[in-house]
Amino acid sequence: MGLGKLGAPLAAVMAQVGHEVWGMDLNPEAVKKTNEGLAPVQEPQLQDFIAQSAGRLRATCDMAEAISATDITFVIVPTPSQQDGSFSNDYIVAALTAVGESLRAKTGYHLVVISSTVMPGSMDSEISEILAQASGKVIGSSDLGLCYNPEFIALGNVINNMQHPDFLLIGESDPRAGNLLESLHASVCQNTPAYHRMNFINAEITKISVNTYVTTKISYANMLAEVCENLPGADVDVVTDAVGSDSRIGKKYLKGAIGYGGPCFPRDNKAFAVMAARLGAAGD
Repeated sequence: MGLGKLGAPLAAVMAQVGHEVWGMDLNPEAVKKTNEGLAPVQEPQLQDFIAQSAGRLRATCDMAEAISATDITFVIVPTPSQQDGSFSNDYIVAALTAVGESLRAKTGYHLVVISSTVMPGSMDSEISEILAQASGKVIGSSDLGLCYNPEFIALGNVINNMQHPDFLLIGESDPRAGNLLESLHASVCQNTPAYHRMNFINAEITKISVNTYVTTKISYANMLAEVCENLPGADVDVVTDAVGSDSRIGKKYLKGAIGYGGPCFPRDNKAFAVMAARLGAAGD
């Protein structure tokens, strides 16, 4: 659900390896392009992967049609930042209401996967409650599973990141849900990533923690760059190369360069700070 910059590549990657995939989007233009074999968004390799899907990727604006034809639903919708910096679940709630209503008429097992980044605590409360209420089913039963499975990708390298992830993060309602999702990812990955399966709250914290830690390394490297610029003979690349050789630190993202940016890093830092403040763990 959602044929944007993350949803369209995910659909194409899964269709390219042989899965029958339905893309659902409220934007008729995105649906029209997908059904015509055209990439609905710009992303390297996306058009090639859609062409290689051999008709296994279809799209619709009808949620009931997509749900009835599939076994797993990935919800990939925006979670925009609110005024206080926390993430809004409004689009997820609307999506899950529609998903749940379509699931009421369906028999057999169905797995719902939230790929959008959410605030810690969302899966066990609002998200689970909305899905259970709308579907009339019990999460973790023989009818319905729920997972939190955010992606760790960079725009411009989305497909490669999906095929070669460092690790897969799965927050699961129950083992059956986690097993099904892990097997699906295993069919897509061209490497052998670690699978970290856990409860919802740990997965939610892990997702937001990864991005905030990476920005800390970027900022630290840039601070070192500024120090080196003001000391004769100092070279930040020499320093960070040596520092990153320590296994406790590592070289990734430890390089003096421009500040961090993009759609995720700045807002994840704000959301992490909001969470810490709410819990009284923000420090002085």
